[in-house]
Amino acid sequence: MFPLALARKGEKLIIRKIKAGHEIKTRFKELGFCEGAQITIALAERGNLIVRTKDSSYAIDKDFAQNVYVS
Repeated sequence: MFPLALARKGEKLIIRKIKAGHEIKTRFKELGFCEGAQITIALAERGNLIVRTKDSSYAIDKDFAQNVYVS
């Protein structure tokens, strides 16, 4: 398990843990970005990411990506 900020373009990962407040976790869960979801890294640049879930793509900044753990 490692922070999402260390992921590289093209990697397929599973979200294992999100360290965030309840409101943020709930909002991301509604969007399909939650623990157990499979994601693919579409773009990775200096810790900032574009990630894809099965239905959507999200821009994730490096600060938030440090608090999302994947494997």
